[in-house]
Amino acid sequence: MKLPQEKIDLRQQQLTALEKSVEYTRELLTYGSSSYIEVLAAQQSLLGAQLNSVNDHLQQLDAVVSLYRALGGGWK
Repeated sequence: MKLPQEKIDLRQQQLTALEKSVEYTRELLTYGSSSYIEVLAAQQSLLGAQLNSVNDHLQQLDAVVSLYRALGGGWK
């Protein structure tokens, strides 16, 4: 299991790589070396990674709230 910071770093690297992939695929489209389907596929991959990143952040916040409640904080 990855430590939280390692997971965040790996997710950021993945997002950066996929953003470059979308950019490069768009460039190839302008030169006719790529189809729009490939651009859409690259964008879909990026969107999936972005959603996973948001989900990771939500899980992290949920864990903090659960810990706070377990320690006696919170409301009734």
